[in-house]
Amino acid sequence: MYKRILVVSCLFVVLTSLLSAPTVNALPYTDITAETAYQMITSGAYPNLVILDVRTREEFDTGHIRKAILIPHTELEQRIDELAEHKDHEIIVYCRLGGRSATASGILDAHNFSKVYNMLGGIEAWKAQGYPVTTSYLTYIFLSLTPNPAKTGQTIFLRGILIDQFSNPVANETVKLYYRNSPSLWYFALALKTNKYGIFVAAGSVQKSGLYQICAYYPGSLAYEASYEFAILIVQT
Repeated sequence: MYKRILVVSCLFVVLTSLLSAPTVNALPYTDITAETAYQMITSGAYPNLVILDVRTREEFDTGHIRKAILIPHTELEQRIDELAEHKDHEIIVYCRLGGRSATASGILDAHNFSKVYNMLGGIEAWKAQGYPVTTSYLTYIFLSLTPNPAKTGQTIFLRGILIDQFSNPVANETVKLYYRNSPSLWYFALALKTNKYGIFVAAGSVQKSGLYQICAYYPGSLAYEASYEFAILIVQT
């Protein structure tokens, strides 16, 4: 009788410890196929989606998924702050075959990124499905107008810079400026050439008061993809 009570008590202790033990989840990041990645990228359902290429710069230059940003997996820990604004956005991580992207996905998990997707098979699986890659780079335009608000007839200075996704200046390229007195049609203003630092500058005045939208547009080339930036200009009498 004593032995039976002892056995039952031991079983109760074991069951209690199992029920109270913390649940251990599988990997917090999600493995997805190249097909699923393609659907996520092309569906338009993820407006803040980030595509993260964790290969080397040399591999990236030979071909990458359009709009992918490059942070090699060996640099991700040190450069994690570059992705801080995307902690709660979907991030698709890929490399060549899937090994480095799994490591990078684990790093993102460790830094509390909540929607990480590791693309199995890497870009080789992507290409095997016939999905496109590009060798061009994204560009970004930063634009400022001073003074703003301005007065009619006052000289307004427009300054901007054209850089690539690695923050390198895009030199000797043409940036086109457009304007509209919202909500009217866009009108072409002038074309500006960037200097060796990627900077372009213009000056002019507006004779009619109102709210203006200014668009700086870089049409792109074989090396770079198109980009644009908007600014609002207030002109008072």
